[in-house]
Amino acid sequence: MAQISSYPLLKPQLGDKVLGSNVFDSSGNAVLNNPTCQFNFTDVKSLIDQQYTEKLSASNTGTITPGNNNTGVILTFGAAQGTSSDDVMIDVNGKVTFNTMGSYVVQQIYYAQATSGNSIILNFKTVQDGTTQVGPTSMVKFLSNSTTSRERINITSYIDVSASPIYYNFWVQNPTSGAVATLQPESTAASWGTDVPSAQLIITKLI
Repeated sequence: MAQISSYPLLKPQLGDKVLGSNVFDSSGNAVLNNPTCQFNFTDVKSLIDQQYTEKLSASNTGTITPGNNNTGVILTFGAAQGTSSDDVMIDVNGKVTFNTMGSYVVQQIYYAQATSGNSIILNFKTVQDGTTQVGPTSMVKFLSNSTTSRERINITSYIDVSASPIYYNFWVQNPTSGAVATLQPESTAASWGTDVPSAQLIITKLI
């Protein structure tokens, strides 16, 4: 076989093909021996053109009280949304079920509040199928400078769902090593817009 550099250089068309190795199958499983195969440029373009699309946006506009203890509570995000035919669904108790395999981004946004002058600690974790923590624990420490102020907390996770369905719960702990804190909504001045939720969950999927 001649050296690749000896072949003419042409502008590829969508109907052309390229050689490559088949490393994973369509289910994400490893392929034995990585056989050589052909790929259509049309399919390569479709793969590259993938983008994240929002699949779920849920929020809680009430006060969330974790309790100043070491137990923690499961976070809730308002009304139930979705069914088993959707990629993602959530129930009123905060259980998020992924019904379709794929790559997801999960964004959690919270607004914490505490009495002025108090030192606050809040810990956040994600638990899969009611048993196993996935990803690291996120910790937020802050000194409240006003009872009416809010501390914004933003946690972003990248999730590869390789088997479905699975479900996640999102937990918060307000340990006794810090002062009492809550997650609080906030109203906009003169009803300019909707209330800012105490807890918001946004999930997007790579499509």
